[in-house]
Amino acid sequence: MKFIFALMLGTIFSASPLLAQSDELPAVFMLGEQEQAYETLKEQYSQTLLEVTDYNTQEAFTNWMSMMEEMERYANKIKFDIDGIKIWLHAFWNPDGSISHMGYLLRPDSRNIDEVELAAFLKTFMKRYTFEITSNKPFSHYTGANFPIYGRKVDN
Repeated sequence: MKFIFALMLGTIFSASPLLAQSDELPAVFMLGEQEQAYETLKEQYSQTLLEVTDYNTQEAFTNWMSMMEEMERYANKIKFDIDGIKIWLHAFWNPDGSISHMGYLLRPDSRNIDEVELAAFLKTFMKRYTFEITSNKPFSHYTGANFPIYGRKVDN
């Protein structure tokens, strides 16, 4: 009985720091840093964009590209040059479509950019943008992005 109580108590105390770690993760962070907090965040936002769109790949892609286009428009508006940027992005949305966190990593074939300025750009974009899709629980999406955007849908 003492062993079970000790095991339960140990589980409670070890789970508490894990829950707090995603709160400690900055809104914008570099992928590959703070891995334990990142893993916790992925667990909390385990529903994917594809699941939210009922596995409709075209809808998921269209909405992701819409966010990338808004990001590009915002960069142009504030005169922040993102052309030539090739980046891995992991976006974490709240159920209402607001962005909670964004992880990023410049790809090796990207144009060089000051990463502090890039993080500041992503953070201000997050505050101004709400995703068109909502859900009953948090969700996320991880993929690459290139700027300027060339992959626009053309209706025939």
